[in-house]
Amino acid sequence: MSIPISHRFTDDDLPVEAGRYRLVASGSCPWCRRVLIARRLLGLTEAIPVSWSYGRGADGFWELTDGSGEPGVDPVLEASSLAEVYERTPGYEPPPTVPALVDMTSGQVVSDDSGDMLFDLATAWRPLHREGAPDLYPLNRRNSTDAWDAWLTAHVNDPHGTATHSKDEDRASEAANTVLIAFDVIDTLLARATRMEASREAALTVQAVPPLSAVVSVEQFLCGAAPTGSDIRLFTTVQAYEYGGRSYYPGGEAPSIAFWPALARWFRALEARSGWVGPEERSALGL
Repeated sequence: MSIPISHRFTDDDLPVEAGRYRLVASGSCPWCRRVLIARRLLGLTEAIPVSWSYGRGADGFWELTDGSGEPGVDPVLEASSLAEVYERTPGYEPPPTVPALVDMTSGQVVSDDSGDMLFDLATAWRPLHREGAPDLYPLNRRNSTDAWDAWLTAHVNDPHGTATHSKDEDRASEAANTVLIAFDVIDTLLARATRMEASREAALTVQAVPPLSAVVSVEQFLCGAAPTGSDIRLFTTVQAYEYGGRSYYPGGEAPSIAFWPALARWFRALEARSGWVGPEERSALGL
């Protein structure tokens, strides 16, 4: 994190208030996309407006855009670089990261942890959800979502970042192998639950599978018949892997998700759902 404390809504540290906060995000960032998906699905697009970044600026950090969408001074944040916004926040240490949630009453970044933002939007912001919004963290599935979230962080999300960005070849190769084994596991669990044939079940070991509370929850989605926050966490990394990330894996291009039929079906089903891929993400991913 770039700030010493990433504040939370769930413990009454930050007040839930429509229009008070502004999200700085990039459609090219999988960590941003998880927050953007939740924001759309829950009907919070007006309550939490967005300032977009489409890449790095002259200072090497996330550049902001003017009112026309071109690189320039963001008319609300009054800054041309995200670094300028972070510099208003006590204790900030470079580099600035996205997503960043800015409290417009102070102009300071109050949260830069995408996992916390996803959970808090789904729970603490419930009073402002649209009518009929999905319950992304249902209480009767909380053990399962917690188990999946921890396992996905350790076996998919963090290792994918290492596999695509680490300069240490051995470390990158180990991380890539971790992700591919995790895809084997998820494909097998989804296949069992939906009566498909798993492509890699024979390769699994006891050490590879997630906790039992995660395994027993799998139906069409990771924690039942409807998508949850755990599906969002997996979806954006699979999305990053499929649309460009796998070409940066050590040894050349890793296989398409079509190699894992049940995982691919899960991904395509979510991709086709309303709200799961916004126009900014489509543009950034070349879709």
